[in-house]
Amino acid sequence: MMKKLFILFLCLYGVAASAQDLPAGQAGCDSEQLKTVPGKWLPQPGDEVGSPRPSAADAAGAKSVFNKIGKMFQQEYKPVGVDVYNYLTHNITPGSPYGNWYIYTISNFRFLCINGKRTKNSEGVSSSVHINPGRLSGIMLSEMPIYDEYGKVNSETASSCGFYSLSRKECKNRKLPDLSNGYHSFESGNDYYVWITHEGKMPYRYVSRKEFLEKQVAICEANLKELNKRYSSREWKEDLERFPEYKEKMLEGQKSSLSMYEDPLKAYRQDLQKDEAWLNEMAVVKQETVSGVYRYVFTTVDDPYMRAVPIMPNPDYYNRKLPKSAPQFIVINVGRTDGFIGENIRKVVDDNIEYFKSILADK
Repeated sequence: MMKKLFILFLCLYGVAASAQDLPAGQAGCDSEQLKTVPGKWLPQPGDEVGSPRPSAADAAGAKSVFNKIGKMFQQEYKPVGVDVYNYLTHNITPGSPYGNWYIYTISNFRFLCINGKRTKNSEGVSSSVHINPGRLSGIMLSEMPIYDEYGKVNSETASSCGFYSLSRKECKNRKLPDLSNGYHSFESGNDYYVWITHEGKMPYRYVSRKEFLEKQVAICEANLKELNKRYSSREWKEDLERFPEYKEKMLEGQKSSLSMYEDPLKAYRQDLQKDEAWLNEMAVVKQETVSGVYRYVFTTVDDPYMRAVPIMPNPDYYNRKLPKSAPQFIVINVGRTDGFIGENIRKVVDDNIEYFKSILADK
């Protein structure tokens, strides 16, 4: 019995001694405690410059704005539970009327416990400040074409309402974005977005019912043109002859395919005959079946079944006399606000809305 107790004592002593002999930082690693460990700002890894490259003046202008934003974050954001760095990305879009798009990104590398040792996560949780982007988060600030670059009906146009549009997430509380104070914020999944604009002005405009209906007519006509090409082709006629046992079903399918566009087209053309006051109202749309026809109908933003608020680019928002690097519109994206990293970045952003507004170039 005494021998067994002595062996047990030796084993326990060996475990304790081993823990004491571990290098500093390996013993007692606790994932929750690591969230409170002070981190540090790492050196900037360098700018990301793609092709086409900005001019020297535009690159210098973007760097100047980047440095201002970086200085603010380094003053306001104290890394805890992470090491962090920031970097600049030049994302030039040739011919863009919105100036040069460039991005300030802040990447947080969380401390983790791996095999009892404090380790820095190799993938950063990133948030970013987009200067002069050509989009509102995922919504493009351009007109959606009916035909793509290959002359085919644009699949995105055919599968959407024909316009880039605001959805329920951007229209929080079932209201249109209010930019009278120069900013609008909303949540999307685990991300948080803020738009910074000139007070009372929008980098997009809303679409009238008349514009929306005219676009639906054009989409239906384009799709009917493609279908009629298919059904008048030699291949289609040969298939009808080759498979006589399926001819009736094939012709039924043809009729059904055409009616998907013929019936809405007739309804949209009828709507276009309504009075100008009705046609000039802002388009807010949903889809439903009316008199046996599945189509877009107009509704209000507070309708729980509202699908989209179509928008168009508003080039008049931008001052083209300013340098391309001059900030005229900002989209801030805070990533993973469901964790302590995103929460801390979001607080810095929310506390510095006026600072971001001050960065916008004067009109």
